[in-house]
Amino acid sequence: MDLHHFFTHFLEENELVRANLINDRQFESKAALVRFKKAEVAGLDANSPVAGMLSMTEVELISHLIDMETDDRLHYVAYDVRQYPVLIDYQYVLEAGEGTGAIHHDIIRALHGILKESGTLPAYPMYIHKDDPLDPEEISQLHHIYKGPIYWLYENLTWRMLRAMLKRLNVEPDGHQKEDYLRHMTSVITHPKYLEDILLQLGPEEYMSIRENVEKSFNVYEASSRWETAKDIGLLVKIHADHYVMHEDVRRALEQVDFKAVEAKRQRGRLSGSTGRSGDYNAHIIRLAVEDIDIEITRTIIVPAGINFFELHLIIQKAMGWQRKHDAVFKSGDMVILESMNQISEFAEEVMKLVASFTQIDGVFDQHNPLEYVYGESYRLQVSVENTANIHRRIPSIRDYVGPAPIENIGGAGNLSDVLRVLGDPKHPDYARTYEKVRATNFRERYPITAINNQLEKLFRKSHPVTEFNAEEADI
Repeated sequence: MDLHHFFTHFLEENELVRANLINDRQFESKAALVRFKKAEVAGLDANSPVAGMLSMTEVELISHLIDMETDDRLHYVAYDVRQYPVLIDYQYVLEAGEGTGAIHHDIIRALHGILKESGTLPAYPMYIHKDDPLDPEEISQLHHIYKGPIYWLYENLTWRMLRAMLKRLNVEPDGHQKEDYLRHMTSVITHPKYLEDILLQLGPEEYMSIRENVEKSFNVYEASSRWETAKDIGLLVKIHADHYVMHEDVRRALEQVDFKAVEAKRQRGRLSGSTGRSGDYNAHIIRLAVEDIDIEITRTIIVPAGINFFELHLIIQKAMGWQRKHDAVFKSGDMVILESMNQISEFAEEVMKLVASFTQIDGVFDQHNPLEYVYGESYRLQVSVENTANIHRRIPSIRDYVGPAPIENIGGAGNLSDVLRVLGDPKHPDYARTYEKVRATNFRERYPITAINNQLEKLFRKSHPVTEFNAEEADI
């Protein structure tokens, strides 16, 4: 159906009254109104009044429908003036009966064009897929994202994330839809006075780094644990597996903040023993470092206090990408913590033996830090508690990483560098054979931090501890 037939078919004679009011002119017949509407759609540009009148619900509808062209070029939506007031008033959504309305794809395309031209819709995607590589020289291209429409940058966040951010900021939005959360979040995060209180939630190092980066006009941040609070309160938004950005509107608002007043409040908070709003659970920040290799492979993880060593073992396995094919033990001096009770007979009587499932991490790390984690005969890790933190959910996560996943079944850590060297050179005579072997193990060309954190969330959202005795039920 072309645009002429769309208006001819769906416009009713009683639509002439609405058209006369909206356009401040008289249409003597439906045919005259059809000719006018066709010309109006053809002439839409960024200066058209409708561009600035559309609600964000209507903008989201247009953004959603632009890539969904149908055989008859029609889209059917709710004929609800509360949802689509401008589209209905302008007679772009026309009543199709039984509570539905119809809109032609040519109208969607024309409106989409003016919304991009006016900057209401982003001209470029506001997120880079987690599997897409981003070379260092391409980071400059991220300005399309952090200088694009702020609404669409924060639209990357789920409504649950937005709700949690607003709760942390003590903001109660009007309404409970994602659009309500987005409107409040983007309003709060770009207001200098609100930002003064928001900055109080940052730790000292994070606060000073944010302030320095604002002064240097930096908008791009590495996705690492040091920026976790800034991300959780909305100062930064994750747009790639390896990168956060601060929207330009947020950075400019931070330039207007009275930092002397902020620092006075922070000082008063330190003197009173308060450092701002904290999380609900205590946690440990733990660094894992692979030993016996000539390259750096580390993982920074945050784990809830009170977990047992079997759970820490599972977290380490996930963080390193291993598949639990070998037995593991934690060691410190003459003490060992065994993954399984079946390992007890492997160690001499004089060795102090603890079972991971029955041993909480907190007391042990108070006495033994770092520990050594031995995975079969393949790898040894240094496991160091570096700091404490507060988290809002009792879920562990990978916060930072350096280096690839240590590959299993290659004869141990001593062979890792040679294997990686072969895999880095597709022209190497052993490349095909080596690649075929490691692809069946835990080899990944890119470290899948998002996927691993999703697995950890699924594993630890249960209310009971995970032990060697219920591990099979835990869907590890």
